[in-house]
Amino acid sequence: MNEKDTFDLENDSETSRLQSKNLVKKVTVAAILTAVGVILSYLNPFAYFTLFGTKINPFAHVINAISGVLIGITFGVITALGIAIIRFSVGIGTIHAFHGGISGVIVVGIFALILRKIKPKYTILASLFEPIGTVFIGGTIGFLIAPIGPSIEGLFIYWGLFAASCIPGAFIGFLMLLILKAAGITWEDFF
Repeated sequence: MNEKDTFDLENDSETSRLQSKNLVKKVTVAAILTAVGVILSYLNPFAYFTLFGTKINPFAHVINAISGVLIGITFGVITALGIAIIRFSVGIGTIHAFHGGISGVIVVGIFALILRKIKPKYTILASLFEPIGTVFIGGTIGFLIAPIGPSIEGLFIYWGLFAASCIPGAFIGFLMLLILKAAGITWEDFF
């Protein structure tokens, strides 16, 4: 074994160790954000209200904005799915938590991925794109699942309901990411 082969083995070992460490961080943060999302859904009855079968809950979208930027698409979707399953199964969420949360975090994760490659210092701005996924994708799926009337007005009602929930949530999530950045926690810690 020559010197170059030894260096390559050491480099591969270091890369593998870093990937394993980042995976543990992502799993841990996903679990913490799932727990926080469920707790905020339950312990803040003043923070949501039900209208046309949807719960207007900005705190769910805060978690989407944070997880999509910090831990990426895959773990963000796992977090949103975990929150939706728990909320729905214990009766503090509706079926709309599934498609609303998951579509929102996917869009945030995609924009975060793009910004990480193009302009890494602006990656946290991806959190502000959460309403695109939640309103237009999640709201449309909501209308298809449980239509409010047979016309386009019902779709607009869903878009309005989802927007009332996710726009404040995305903005709060962006502010939380700024606070985390000031504390020294950024997406770079997980990738």
